[in-house]
Amino acid sequence: MQKPPTPIAKLRADLGLSLEAFGEKVGLSSKGQVSLIERSGRCSLPVALAIEALSEGKIDAASLNEDVAKARRVAA
Repeated sequence: MQKPPTPIAKLRADLGLSLEAFGEKVGLSSKGQVSLIERSGRCSLPVALAIEALSEGKIDAASLNEDVAKARRVAA
């Protein structure tokens, strides 16, 4: 049974982007890095913020990076 796509994989598919093209848009240099993020759902702070922007807020950067989550909890 195939697992449903992660939010990042779904975003990439909805945008019609290859792993490489998605990586370029969010500041990653390899499709392997994008694939890892799609599987793990975790990434660096700058990439998390870039994904949030690319998704127009549909994917919350706090769900991708604990530092973003902590900062937003403190700010709230």
